[in-house]
Amino acid sequence: MQGPVAGEVAIVSRVIRSVAVLLVVGMAALASGCAGSGVAAPGQADMANGKKVFQTDCGGCHILADAATHGTIGPNLDDAAVGDRMSNLSESSFEALVRNQISEPDPYGTMPANIVTGNDARDVAAYVASVAGVALAKQERQQYGVTTTPQ
Repeated sequence: MQGPVAGEVAIVSRVIRSVAVLLVVGMAALASGCAGSGVAAPGQADMANGKKVFQTDCGGCHILADAATHGTIGPNLDDAAVGDRMSNLSESSFEALVRNQISEPDPYGTMPANIVTGNDARDVAAYVASVAGVALAKQERQQYGVTTTPQ
């Protein structure tokens, strides 16, 4: 029996990372007594506003291909999301994860908490959840012959 190929190892490590992130987010939500998911109801989010706000308020730090942003401080959101896409994380779960990152960012203080709020936060979370990592996951599926499809 042969061992895993490089592509399989990369995919598995991204899936494991995605599961770990989801567990941390879920535990943080439970610990904070959070009753809502932070996810917009279907059709409620304004994607055009989300993209615009992301470009203005987030794009200086984050790379996101769909928004044509080239930030240099925060993580590349396409790279960060590809594992979630490969593991078929639901868009609503991904949106909740993004919303949590907006309100409770990294512990190192590189991203201020609540950099966007209210409807803008809702719109940014929905927008990022709809585009981050989608093209890269499609490319990896084709390259490595993975047959699952993103949700």
